[in-house]
Amino acid sequence: MSFWDALPILQNGIAASVIVALLCSYLGVFVVLKRIVFMTAALSQVSSLGITISLPLQAWIWGSVTVAAGTQQAQSIYVAAVPVIVAILFACTAASIMAFQYSEKRLTRESLLGIAYVIPAALAMLVLDATGGTVHDINNLLFGNTVFVPATHLTFLIIVAIFVSIIHVVLYKEFIFISFDPDTAKALGIKTIFLTQILFYSLAMMISVSIITIGVLPVFSFMIIPATASLMITNTLKHAFLIATLFGVISAIVGYYLSFEFALPTGPTMVATASLLFIPGLFIKFMTGFSKS
Repeated sequence: MSFWDALPILQNGIAASVIVALLCSYLGVFVVLKRIVFMTAALSQVSSLGITISLPLQAWIWGSVTVAAGTQQAQSIYVAAVPVIVAILFACTAASIMAFQYSEKRLTRESLLGIAYVIPAALAMLVLDATGGTVHDINNLLFGNTVFVPATHLTFLIIVAIFVSIIHVVLYKEFIFISFDPDTAKALGIKTIFLTQILFYSLAMMISVSIITIGVLPVFSFMIIPATASLMITNTLKHAFLIATLFGVISAIVGYYLSFEFALPTGPTMVATASLLFIPGLFIKFMTGFSKS
């Protein structure tokens, strides 16, 4: 079967990968320039913990839901909704703590992010083990199952993506201001802490629903690689956003295609494809350095 023959089966996975790549690559510019890369890694692990906790939670709640609903459609919506809601709650709670301004005399932000990364990762593995999780479950959590993405997962992804997009369209200038000149923004009376929390919430929501769809590793990669590659090419912020989203979408589509053609795992193939985006930036840096010398 060729890629084009399998397209009707793969279309949900391709659409999900493109949506995640588009939004995460855009958000990644804020992440890289604000130097909060480790925060996104921590949010990824916290979201993963929420997802693993939601797995036994589904079975516990579903008994009462079937009495009222009793339909396969209702069950599929429920199965998709519980991990999304729990993961978003976990990630948004963590984002609130990370956005809080506090003294770093004893507890530094780096140490807090390290704790938020290590402990949820360990707890997620313990929960999977306690609930009979298999290697397949862990693999899906880390790398996702982008080959067969359920329509309900894709629907929730689209809803969250639209919501996050609206937030960034409305507050674009404010997010730029508080990200790159917070002192001036604060002096002008702009609520920098509140807006920072909104920005972190948007990251948390997008990361959570994306992980459920395509896994931790591809999501984290889309947050970091396209943005970094674009910033190596241009110093103009608008161009950086445009190039990052373009790089993200290209790496998602090409990586997905290559994974099908060569029977490779989809998530890692998209990450490997995204890593090639560093080549133009490295070439430009090399030529710039050579011309200066």
